[in-house]
Amino acid sequence: MEVRLEHLTKHFGKTAAVEDFNAVLDSGELTCLLGPSGCGKSTILNMLSGIIPVTSGKIWFDNRDVTDLEPADRGIGLVFQNYALYPHMSVLENIAFPLEIKNVAKEERKERAFQMAKLVHVDNYLERKPGQLSGGQQQRVAIARALIKQPDLLLLDEPLSNLDARLRIEMREEIRRIQLETGVTSVFVTHDQEEAMSISDAIILMKLGVKQQEAQPQELYDEPANEFVADFLGTPPINKVFGTIEDGAIRIDSGPLCKISGIDKLPEGHRVHLSIRAESFLINGGQSLMEGDVIRIFVMGKEQLAYLKIGDFEVRAYIDSDQDLKAGDRVKIGLRNKGVFVFDAETGERLR
Repeated sequence: MEVRLEHLTKHFGKTAAVEDFNAVLDSGELTCLLGPSGCGKSTILNMLSGIIPVTSGKIWFDNRDVTDLEPADRGIGLVFQNYALYPHMSVLENIAFPLEIKNVAKEERKERAFQMAKLVHVDNYLERKPGQLSGGQQQRVAIARALIKQPDLLLLDEPLSNLDARLRIEMREEIRRIQLETGVTSVFVTHDQEEAMSISDAIILMKLGVKQQEAQPQELYDEPANEFVADFLGTPPINKVFGTIEDGAIRIDSGPLCKISGIDKLPEGHRVHLSIRAESFLINGGQSLMEGDVIRIFVMGKEQLAYLKIGDFEVRAYIDSDQDLKAGDRVKIGLRNKGVFVFDAETGERLR
């Protein structure tokens, strides 16, 4: 099922939680709503579900206007951060409960609940109560309960936030497996860029209720629409140095002149931010060839993370482990073409 959101807006009093939001969620795909706390992503999810009304705009499920429909009439499945399982019921009873409400015959709901339990790998725990399960197992039960209704749209609101780091990785892979096997259109809300990058077909990145960019994960990383997008994605965070356009290049504050392509038409004296991904540095090679100093080096197996000083700025750069560098070395620093961006210092608009 395709989902269309047209000029979706939500105000709480004078506060705009979501402003003029437009998006198309393709049928059968998993879309992540990504962004920092307070950016409006959970508000969008709650409007999709019907839990909160829209201030203005439209929500379409295929060609059906569901903007004013009750949650029960939308054909959705919900998975929350806190699992919301019934503690007095067994795993089987929890999974089957939505069918019990619909007065599905007992044998049919038991059979369907067992099939859902197999899908999410909790079929060995059917008689246990939620309190006897791990966090990951409880989350699997919550997903099975949401899917047993055969929803047209699955909504997951920060479902992994209560799990430890190792289990989060395991569960995000499981959620992706389950989504692919069922083919259900899904919306996954998270503030964790690594989660979003690893399981999404598409990501919508939000800031202060406004969509910043909608794209496939790799495109979002490689071609950020503005400085906020570039800053939000990447580990380690993208390096930022400040400078001024001078003779068709960037004069880094208290540092060298950085010559890169694509900025020759920018006006002289224009203030810019030069943003560079850690993997986009080349020592003694590439374009630019600025001079800098090695501050320290961390060995990370096949590669090293070097801290370099360029002018007044300290940057992090991945370098090959066979490069014999040490703290105090003076080096030539080049840049690849990919992963190097120039933004307007005032507006954050991408200039290169």
